Amino acid sequence: MSKLLTNTVRFSIADSDFYFKKIMIKTLLESPFYMLLNDCNNGHELVNRIYRRQEDVFIVELFMPVLSGIEAIKYIRKNNNETPIITYSGTYQEDMAEILAKVPNLYYCEKKSNIIKDIIKGKVTSNTFDYESYTKEWEQQPLAVQEYMERQKKSQEELSPTEIQLMKFCYEGFSNKEIGEKLNLSTRTIDTYINRLTEKLGLKTKFHLIRFCVENGYYNSST
Repeated sequence: MSKLLTNTVRFSIADSDFYFKKIMIKTLLESPFYMLLNDCNNGHELVNRIYRRQEDVFIVELFMPVLSGIEAIKYIRKNNNETPIITYSGTYQEDMAEILAKVPNLYYCEKKSNIIKDIIKGKVTSNTFDYESYTKEWEQQPLAVQEYMERQKKSQEELSPTEIQLMKFCYEGFSNKEIGEKLNLSTRTIDTYINRLTEKLGLKTKFHLIRFCVENGYYNSST
């Protein structure tokens, strides 16, 4: 049953990708109507913390060590068919989609914080998100894995090593002043560089730059 937008949305998340999970939690907690109940690193942690039906939605990465997302989902659904579950992966997995389609009240999507947030807002708290149309678009992407890798390569080619380093400093939590000290540049120069970089990528703020860095895997790059 959909919740009123004025009600608090209590969520638990399980994701082995620390940085994406951090971004996801921060994105949701920007709203005063969202409340984090459990922050888990894998499915095993999640199922061991579920004592009562407190969650309004579960957010579960599909592929995790120790206990996978699919196994955690099966465990949740043994005693609870009502609470919505959102699960995700980097690219569309046809075999997993077939299995997940049989799970009631579950939404499978791409590993993007904005999409996950839109599904929570548009399916858990209201009925404004066209999940069926979204799914058709995603599943029809030809050669999804290859396209994903090509997009990654293209992004790498478009960004200079200095720009990538700036993003990594940002996600590591350094202030512009601290970044300037590391690069022997003034704070004003760093301000200018970061502003230009966000504009180049079509982003709005430093936080959006950090999210871009995480969701596109730059924090793992050796640049």
